[in-house]
Amino acid sequence: MLALTLATVLVFQTPASRIPAAAAYSASHSGDALAVFRHDSLVFEDYQPGSAHNLPHPLASGTKTFSCVIAAAAAADGLLTLDEPVSRTFPEFATDAGLQAVTIRHLLSLTSGLDMDRSGHLTTVSRPGRKFAYGGTSFALFGAVMARKLDGQDLITWLSRRVLDPIGMTIGEWERDGDGHPGLASGAAFTARNWGRFGVLLLDHGRWHGKQLIPAALLAECGKGSSANPYYGLGVWLNAAPGAPPPPKGVERAGKTDHLIDAPDLPHDLWLSAGTGGQRLYILPSAGLVVVRFGHNTGPDYRDDEFLRILLAH
Repeated sequence: MLALTLATVLVFQTPASRIPAAAAYSASHSGDALAVFRHDSLVFEDYQPGSAHNLPHPLASGTKTFSCVIAAAAAADGLLTLDEPVSRTFPEFATDAGLQAVTIRHLLSLTSGLDMDRSGHLTTVSRPGRKFAYGGTSFALFGAVMARKLDGQDLITWLSRRVLDPIGMTIGEWERDGDGHPGLASGAAFTARNWGRFGVLLLDHGRWHGKQLIPAALLAECGKGSSANPYYGLGVWLNAAPGAPPPPKGVERAGKTDHLIDAPDLPHDLWLSAGTGGQRLYILPSAGLVVVRFGHNTGPDYRDDEFLRILLAH
């Protein structure tokens, strides 16, 4: 994440009186729960009928952000590098011109150029790095890569031992396919408090209570957008700073429909993990905040930028 000056922190300091107003906005727009952490302390919770602090909630595509943490932890353990070709794990890819150039970074930035055809086989839609395309295929392939890297270890068991258990994060549920593979594009369910713990780990650059669980430099890669979409990192949405350079020749820049938030007046160090139905994990280093928001509708009446303006009194 970005290095911050004291002046930046002061600009986006959130008065405690603004948090209930943000919670009221969320609740009035099909929100189920809101939990706010200031640094590593839970400072506010609000639950609507049918929701509670001990009830896990499906994250939907909010699950995707775990993949970057998995990749960063695996890189720290020497299992992979973000820019290695997938063909290093799947040698059969090396014989296909459309597959041999795909890297793990391409998978997690959704710029792999791959998709599934109707028969369930991988197909090349575009050259890697040239186009952003939101979907679950790349995350499924990343899960397959990790399955081979772990040589028989269950991925979620490894993730729990490596990251989740040390921060006291309990899984509510993690759906699996018919072959037992965990869903990385969606499928996880956590309580607001537990998802907030994950956000606090990211807020503190991979450190938990003074212990560095994931190297900060590797975790920072999650927040680097691509030339095809500067508003999406590795499994996490961004509020990119204005004035991004034009994409290289041959790269198709993502359109407005591939932005969750584009607000020059709001912090540009924002990381946003988002899932359908209004599931949100906001990580705001310049305000020292992590915010979990659960919902049951993401209609046009709920706006991330409006919520954040209320929260930050900006």
